[in-house]
Amino acid sequence: MLKNYIKLTFKIMLRKKYYTALTLIGISLTIMIIVIFASFIDQIVSANKPEVNRDRTLILDKLSIYKDGKKNNAVPSINFLRKNIGNLESTNAISYFSGIGFISSLNGKTAGHMLTFTDDSFWKITDFEFTEGKPFYSAEVKKGTRVAVINEKTKSYFFNEKEALGKDIAIMGLSYKVIGIVKSATPFSRVYADVYVPYTTDVNIQRKNAAIEGSYSALLLSKTTDLRKVRAELRNRLRKHTFSDADSVKAHAFTALEQFSKSTSADDAEPQYGKTAMIVFIILTLFMLIPAISLINLNVTRIGERAEEIGVRKSFGATSGDLVGQLVIENVIITLIGGMIGLGLSIYASQLLVHFINTFDPLFKMETGSFMISWRVFGFCLFSCLLLGLISGVYPAWKMSRMNVIYALKGGNNL
Repeated sequence: MLKNYIKLTFKIMLRKKYYTALTLIGISLTIMIIVIFASFIDQIVSANKPEVNRDRTLILDKLSIYKDGKKNNAVPSINFLRKNIGNLESTNAISYFSGIGFISSLNGKTAGHMLTFTDDSFWKITDFEFTEGKPFYSAEVKKGTRVAVINEKTKSYFFNEKEALGKDIAIMGLSYKVIGIVKSATPFSRVYADVYVPYTTDVNIQRKNAAIEGSYSALLLSKTTDLRKVRAELRNRLRKHTFSDADSVKAHAFTALEQFSKSTSADDAEPQYGKTAMIVFIILTLFMLIPAISLINLNVTRIGERAEEIGVRKSFGATSGDLVGQLVIENVIITLIGGMIGLGLSIYASQLLVHFINTFDPLFKMETGSFMISWRVFGFCLFSCLLLGLISGVYPAWKMSRMNVIYALKGGNNL
């Protein structure tokens, strides 16, 4: 039966080319938008390379400093992080990092680059793919050796695809030796940079031992997925310390998903999963509502033109359930075809989107392949196709099941 429905679907698609074209255009454009939106969120919160440990990685990037009954939010300093959160028993590794942008001029061209100061633990928490060379280690961090790991885009810009290992690269007036080349992280990631260097080479690093405020953050890799242990140990550690310029200090450490969810919070303090999920649901509903209504109208019209066929099937004993099942399956098949077209369009459209974004920031350009479609996004695309097919097919199918047999056999339409 299913095989016959599939054959019938393709025959109808070829017979009603106008309606088929309109249907596929509506579906493909809808799925294209949904895929790009889902890909954006997936790259922010999911465990993709190089952040394969996102479910166990906390990002500590904000402090609440309390003094004389007043609260002040600040970014921690490297000295505060090293003194107060080092050697947490609930973590496997702790990395300190700070990102800034710098401008370079080469062969008459000016470009912007993202620079990250970090340490050797950074490479243990992340899983960057080295295409050449190696990362810097603890000895180089302790000595403040001017070495650099760059991504492939930066290699192409500075060395024009030629050999880069062992060569020098100028960064803000200082010379660094390239020791490694990695595949880029997504620009939406906190670990993205064009160049990575030891934080001990940061000339603006905070030197005061008592300093709390600064420009550094920390990655905390938990031993287990129970992140409450890390937060509890972090609270206890800070509670025991005394600060010369503060009564108390609270550290905010969240996963990438928690940070994305807490962005909907009024005080930017705690994740609000329900509110975030509701916002995402409303956006997706709006994306699907208009094309779903259009597809329903097209399907109703298409059914009206098939009145004789439906009348014949009913007269030969086809039940309302059989007819409803037939139309829903037809609609789901057409939607899946449109979804695959939309998936292909999303790859091209994402590149156009990157080019469009780069026109507003010609210095710090995103790479063309910044939007990656993971298996999660593909699965969500498939689910969206099925959902759209069911939504746009159920009502017309119900209308069809109520069609009068005699009227339909005469070629009429009482929908």
